[in-house]
Amino acid sequence: MYNLLRVELFKLRKNRSFWTLLFILSALSLTYPLLYYFDYQASGKPQMTGAEFLVAFISGNAYVIKLGVAVLAGFFISNEYSTGVMKTIASSGNTRGRLFAAKLIVFAFGSMAISLVFPIVSTIEVTLLSGFGHLPEGSSSLFIPRALGFTLLYAAGYAAIGALFTMILIDSGKTIGFSMIFFLMIDTILAGIGSKLAFVETLYDYSIFKLIGDIGRPQLDVGDMPALLLAPLLTFAVSGLLGIVVYRKKEIK
Repeated sequence: MYNLLRVELFKLRKNRSFWTLLFILSALSLTYPLLYYFDYQASGKPQMTGAEFLVAFISGNAYVIKLGVAVLAGFFISNEYSTGVMKTIASSGNTRGRLFAAKLIVFAFGSMAISLVFPIVSTIEVTLLSGFGHLPEGSSSLFIPRALGFTLLYAAGYAAIGALFTMILIDSGKTIGFSMIFFLMIDTILAGIGSKLAFVETLYDYSIFKLIGDIGRPQLDVGDMPALLLAPLLTFAVSGLLGIVVYRKKEIK
């Protein structure tokens, strides 16, 4: 397993799409706060501090996670079907379960790296421009590590779903397109069905699709923590197991 992880990490480091995503997100993370900075400067409004910016926009990072996972899934995993790499590794003597597990772990690692670019780069830039300031009243001093930790967990949960889609769809274009549509529409779909069916509403309330919006809340009740922790962990485990099942039955040409 260790050697499989090393191989996948090597492929991730050499993957141009991964580094292109990081570069684009870094550029956007530097540009986006500047728009607010110059707009506030022109209008005479008090500038946002680093803490205020992080609290205000950490939930919006969910879109970065969703789109980043969709794109990386297509170019890092699905692309190996068209290049013949998937067929080669499938006949390497390792079980398909181990192969998929190694690929999923490294893919999740890449997705987690992508998920941290916007909150970290943007917050550092805003802090340099106007200071860090203070966290909202009532929020714990652990807000930043908690928010970033949950960001990593939810990125891993979305990565597991994206990896499952790659096993089903194979083609990189289909994977990217379907994953984007699914991640962007699933909230509306589940909320709509949930308004008619109570059990779907409950399922949606405790899913990563809804709970990802709560990871940036300045204050969390003790009762909120179990659901916030278990949702991404269970999603990762269930999606990972389903991915292994699909990969084992998949005919690779």
